[in-house]
Amino acid sequence: MADDMQYQFKKEIGESVEKTVKMEITPSKSPLLIIVSGIIGALLVGVVVFYVVIMRQVKNLSQTPVVLKSAEVLGVPVATVNGAPILYTDYIDDVNTLARFYRDAEQGLPAITDEQISDMAISRLVGLTMVETIADNYGVEVTTDDIDAKKTELLANFASESEAEQEVMNTYGWSLDTYIDKVIIPLIREEKTAAAFASSTDPEGAQYQTEEAHARHILFRVEQENEDATVKAQAQEVLNRVKSGEDFAKLAQEFGSDGTSQVGGDLGWFGRGVMVKEFEDAAFALEPGQVSDELVKTEFGYHIIRVDEKRLGRNFTVFMDNQLRNAQIVMRVPIHNPFELLTPPQDAGATSTQG
Repeated sequence: MADDMQYQFKKEIGESVEKTVKMEITPSKSPLLIIVSGIIGALLVGVVVFYVVIMRQVKNLSQTPVVLKSAEVLGVPVATVNGAPILYTDYIDDVNTLARFYRDAEQGLPAITDEQISDMAISRLVGLTMVETIADNYGVEVTTDDIDAKKTELLANFASESEAEQEVMNTYGWSLDTYIDKVIIPLIREEKTAAAFASSTDPEGAQYQTEEAHARHILFRVEQENEDATVKAQAQEVLNRVKSGEDFAKLAQEFGSDGTSQVGGDLGWFGRGVMVKEFEDAAFALEPGQVSDELVKTEFGYHIIRVDEKRLGRNFTVFMDNQLRNAQIVMRVPIHNPFELLTPPQDAGATSTQG
C-alpha cells in the first residue's frame, strides 16, 4: 500500500513539474506580433469606416469618381431582385446614358423628368437581371459566334464600322464594344432564353402556351412624311415581284432597310404581344407559306410579310410578366421603385413581396 501511495505521489509530482516546465518554456507574444495585430485591427476599422462613408455617399446618389470607383470595387447594389444585386455603378451609367439621349434627341420627344429616367434605368436593369437568372436555369449561353452574327446584322445598317462607332458614341456616349456588352449581348441572351422557354417541356410553363409564327419581312422605312408616297410605290413594286415568284430572301437582302435584310428578312419565331399590333394582326392572319396580299403599314414604314411556319409555343413575354409580378424587388437607395404597385397574377398562387 505504501509503495502504491509513493508511486501515485511521484506520478502527480512528475505531471505537476511537466506542466510547470511547459508553462515556463511557452513564449509570450512578441512586441512585433502585438504591433502587427494592432495594424491589422486598425486597417479593419479603417475599411469599415470607409465602407460606411461610401454607402452614405451612395445613398445621396453621389457620382464623384471616387465614390463610383469605390462602389464598383465594393460591389455596392442599388437594388436587389430575388436577392440578386443590381450594381449602383450600372444604374448610374444607365441614368446618365438616358439623360444624354433625351438631352441630345431631336425635338418632338416629350419632356421627361429625372424620376422617369431613373424608372427606365432601374426597369431595364431589373429585366436584364431576371433574364440572366432564367437563362442560367435553362442552360443558355451567349457564344462568340452569336455576338459576331448580331454585330454583322448591326453593321449592315451603316456604311462602315467606323460610322457605326461614331453613331453609337453620338447617341449613347459609348464605344461599340460597350454597346455590344450592354445591349447586344443582353439582347442575344433574351432571344435564346425565349427560344429555350418556348421549346421547353417543363410542366410549369404549360400555362403560357400560345400560337407562334416564324416569319420574314421586307421593311421599307419612311423617314419623312413627305416621302411616304414614294416609299409606298417602291414597296408595292417589290411586293408585285414577290407575288410573281421572285425569291423573297434575295429581295429582302436587296431592298430591306433593317438588320434582318442580311438574313433574308428572317424574324425568327415570335408570339403575340411582341410585334406592333398592325404587324402582328397581319402575320397571324397568314397561313404558312403565304405572303401578305397588301403592304402592311406600321410606325416604322411599309412591310411585306411572309409566314414560313406556325406552331404552338410558350409565350415568353407573358411568362416574364408573371415572373416580374412575383419577384422580390428591393431598392437599396432612396430612389423610386417603379414596381411597387405591381400585383401578382391571379393564377400564380404567390404573393408579391416588392419593397
